[in-house]
Amino acid sequence: MKILQIQSPGHAPLIEIADPTPGPGEVTVRIEAIASCPQWDLTMMAGRDIFDRAGLPHYPALPGQPGHEMTGIVESIGPGVTGFAPGDAVVAWRTMGEDKPGYYAEKACVPVCDLLPRPAHLTAAETAGLEMAMCVAACFLAPPDLAGERVSIGGLGPAGMIAAQMAKAAGAARVIGFDLNPARCAFALTLGADQAHDPRSDQGARFIGSGDVDYAIDCSGSAASVQFQLDIVRRGVALFGVPHEAYRFEPRHFGLTLYGYKGHTIEAANYAMERLKSGAVRLAPLSTAELPLSRFAEGTALLAERKALKVLYRP
Repeated sequence: MKILQIQSPGHAPLIEIADPTPGPGEVTVRIEAIASCPQWDLTMMAGRDIFDRAGLPHYPALPGQPGHEMTGIVESIGPGVTGFAPGDAVVAWRTMGEDKPGYYAEKACVPVCDLLPRPAHLTAAETAGLEMAMCVAACFLAPPDLAGERVSIGGLGPAGMIAAQMAKAAGAARVIGFDLNPARCAFALTLGADQAHDPRSDQGARFIGSGDVDYAIDCSGSAASVQFQLDIVRRGVALFGVPHEAYRFEPRHFGLTLYGYKGHTIEAANYAMERLKSGAVRLAPLSTAELPLSRFAEGTALLAERKALKVLYRP
């Protein structure tokens, strides 16, 4: 089978390896679609680690890495597998980790505990990004209850677009997005955000100290975004974006609550899947480009140039 391998920064050819054989508790999935994780793809292709860990990433990377948002069809099952059969449509809700081959491939052996059935009425494009939706959903399983609240979303990348839809589905009275990119602000409005502004604009600045926002979910990870959210909310900020800088909790923020990220759980996966089933959260529009996996470098360039929000790859 063919599988992508990032062999060095900027160089990611398809290579051929033997078809995988499922072990106990695993199934082989014939992959139909993989949704990009923009920050992970961009950092690995640039020779940087997404979490700024010393000495990483290693090259050549394990084949298939960092692909982890995947859906496909069960091709064969390993010993002891129940609940799945050849021909079943499935979607991965969590990654197998960085120490195993990833999903940028034609096929993959996947532990059944990492899979959910793909609803019959949803396509591959509508479900491939479930893993990212699960990650965002973790912010909605813990307090606060957003029903009737005014909610800000900091950073309108893929995670922010999902968070805006989930906030609406959670009953938020108003969802306000903030991003430096005017095209992303406009796109957020098509997905249900009530307002979207550049935080540097006059419209953005008027939210500071206005009392017009109750809670915020920061999906950018940048210190400037987190500081802005802290300055506009009345109650608290949930942190989702991967941080690369220190945040400052100033005396003026006394009384606010910071909500740390709670991690990946099957409960979050089920929460996300229910919203995909109902149509409250739509993932397909986020993949604004679709390419064969052989054009991975081109897809990464589209992400780097902000010409695509996510890329949907077909093996």
